[in-house]
Amino acid sequence: MVLHRRHVLLAATGFVASVPTLAWAEVTRRYHSDYFSFVGSDAQGTVYLAHDNNRGQTGDRFFADHWIAMFADGQGVVPVAGSAHYPNPDRILETIPDSEHFQFRGTVAGGLRMVSATNDIDMAVEGLTPILRRQMPDNDYWIGAASATMRWKGRELRGRVIFEFIARTGFNRFTSDFGANWNNFNGLYLWTEDNRDIYLRYHDRAQPGVPRESGMTTVDGAGVLSDIDFKIRDSRAVADRPYRWPTDWRVGFTHRGAAWQLEAGTVALEEVADWRTGGFAMAVIHGTLARSDGSARRSFKGWAELLI
Repeated sequence: MVLHRRHVLLAATGFVASVPTLAWAEVTRRYHSDYFSFVGSDAQGTVYLAHDNNRGQTGDRFFADHWIAMFADGQGVVPVAGSAHYPNPDRILETIPDSEHFQFRGTVAGGLRMVSATNDIDMAVEGLTPILRRQMPDNDYWIGAASATMRWKGRELRGRVIFEFIARTGFNRFTSDFGANWNNFNGLYLWTEDNRDIYLRYHDRAQPGVPRESGMTTVDGAGVLSDIDFKIRDSRAVADRPYRWPTDWRVGFTHRGAAWQLEAGTVALEEVADWRTGGFAMAVIHGTLARSDGSARRSFKGWAELLI
C-alpha cells in the first residue's frame, strides 16, 4: 500500500465518512489517483507545481478532489484556486473528472492537457509509461516521467513531470483514516539541469510488498534504482511538537551498473498539516547528483514531500 499527501489531509482535517460497521465488508470500495509533479523554467526563473487528482467510491457514494501546491522563484508560495473536494456526479474513477477550476483532455498514455482558466494555467504533458511499477492483487502503483510545458500568466515554462498513479480496489481513502500510518516518509521528485528525472522515496514504516526505499531515474536511460542508501543529514524543529522537518539529504544508489551520490538541501518549506505527533509539508529543494567515480555531475531542482 502506498500512502501519500492525498491520504493524510483527509485525516488531518477530520474528513472521514462513516459507513455502517456490519455492512462494511459488503460495500464496494475503489480508489484512483493521478499525481503530477511539475518543475519547469523560463528566463524569469523556475516554477514548481504539485497537482494531485483523486477519486473514490464507497458503496453508491463517489468522491473527488484536487490537492495542489505551487511555488515560483521570486514569489514564493502561489495560491491556487480549486485545491479542494468537488462533486463527482458522473461517478468517474478511471480518468480525472473535470471540476469547476480544472479540466482535462487526452490520456495519460497518449498525452494529457490540464487547463484552468481560473488560475491561468494550461499544462501539456507528453505520453507517460511506467518506469517503476508495483502490481499486487487489487493494487496497481507506478511512476513515470515525461516532458511538459506549462503556460501560466503569460509565461511559457518548459520542464518535466514525474507522474504517480494508484488504482486500488477494496479501499477508498476518502472514507478511511490514515493519520497513524506515517513514520518519516520522504518523497523526492527532482528535475535535472539536462532535463532528466529522479524519484526517490523513503519510509521508516515497512509495508507488505513495499520496500523501505525505492526510486527511478531517466538519467543515462530510464530505469529503477538499486542499492539505495537514504540518509537525512539535517532537520529543523517544529515549535511545541515532538517531530522535526527533514531539510538535508544524502542518497547513494546504483543505476545501470554505476554508483551515484545525491545531495540535496531545502530552499523553502510550506507546512500543510499538523496532527500533533506528526505533520505534512512540501519543500522546494536543490542539489547535485554525481557519479561516485567523478565522471559525471549535474544539478537538480524539485519537490520534497514530507509526511513525518
